[in-house]
Amino acid sequence: MNTLPRSVLHALDPKGVGTGQTESLLSYFCRLAVSHAVSTTDLARFVVQQVDHDIRRDFEWQQRNLSGVSEAARSWAAWLSALTGVGHLDGLTLSKWSAVLPPRGLAPRNHWCPHCLREDKEAGRSPYFRLSWEVGPVKACHQHKSKLVDTCPHCGQRHVRHHGGVVVPGWCTRCGGFLGEGESEAAEPHDLWVARQVEDWIANQPNQMAVLDAGTVLTTLNTLIVGLDGGQYTRFAKRLGLAKSVVHGWLRKGGLPSLDAYLAMAGHAGLSLNRVLRGDLADWEPHGTEMQLGIEFDLLAGGKRETPRQHDWAAIRGELERLLKLPEPISVAEAGRRLGIDDRHLYLRANDLARALGERWKQYLASRKAENLTLARAQLRAALPTIVGAGRPFNLTEVRQLVSAPILASVEGMFGLIREIREE
Repeated sequence: MNTLPRSVLHALDPKGVGTGQTESLLSYFCRLAVSHAVSTTDLARFVVQQVDHDIRRDFEWQQRNLSGVSEAARSWAAWLSALTGVGHLDGLTLSKWSAVLPPRGLAPRNHWCPHCLREDKEAGRSPYFRLSWEVGPVKACHQHKSKLVDTCPHCGQRHVRHHGGVVVPGWCTRCGGFLGEGESEAAEPHDLWVARQVEDWIANQPNQMAVLDAGTVLTTLNTLIVGLDGGQYTRFAKRLGLAKSVVHGWLRKGGLPSLDAYLAMAGHAGLSLNRVLRGDLADWEPHGTEMQLGIEFDLLAGGKRETPRQHDWAAIRGELERLLKLPEPISVAEAGRRLGIDDRHLYLRANDLARALGERWKQYLASRKAENLTLARAQLRAALPTIVGAGRPFNLTEVRQLVSAPILASVEGMFGLIREIREE
């Protein structure tokens, strides 16, 4: 197998993976910029240029929810994995849950726990932003039993956590003061419960291997509505404090419950948020709820949901190794198409092989480019006497009559090359 290419960006280790203190991708991105001594804006532009992605002139990386469930989160995790050589960076986002969670309620937040940042610094670690702080319903730090804050203790300004050209996690982007020097109030019991549920859910992310889909949501809703309210979705909606049309939309129109709704379901069912989102209700039994014979809504029409599909990554790695040995190189995107897998997942789950494929493809394209340039030079030199001898100008219009279209299309900067040949 080809030697693994060196990473383009520093192979920075993410912090807190597998714990409730998992770092957010936004924090990882900011620390990566610091490690390269560049602004976050410059790093964002470099990344999108490296992956050949279009970028607007007014691009603002802070407008992207790098840690949520959106396409942006999935793409940035894959791009950074490809450029750093660090796999599984989607674990610093919530993108694994995009099939069961809508983006609403997960907007980027500007809160932090000063106690966490202070402990990082006192322990000699680089302070970082936790993924749980990026989750809309979270208003507290369960570890320190305190409210999250959003105001700099030095300058009194808000929105100072990461809104700036240069962001050093833990320091104010306005005055430069350390955000861990502030204090915070004790959190309310309900907010602590929410924080614990979310932190436990995040801690268990590395164990999430099943491919979740809309069927997971429907089965979960069916089970809970039948178990808690005898199948009557109107009573279930009232239990959650929602209009019945909202629950009807989940059941009949493919809508997705918000994270707040999932938390409410978990609280009423005596389950963890982690189990509710996974659809892990096989052994759940409601307590103190009398089942009714009449079901108001045909919740069980869909029948039993099939076991969620899982990717066999050992087999996929074997296929990638085979593709690396093909006589003619292929791109990572083509490998993903052949395997029926989003190529971003290849960078996240089989980073070494995906990068090796990408490097081989890059070298192949470079050699093809050199060959096309050599062939174009030869054809242009052969056409020059004919065009000049006929008294016509040696320009692209005349060249098109004598040089094949595929050659013209395969070379960048044809005007410059014609000028160069003419000057020779």
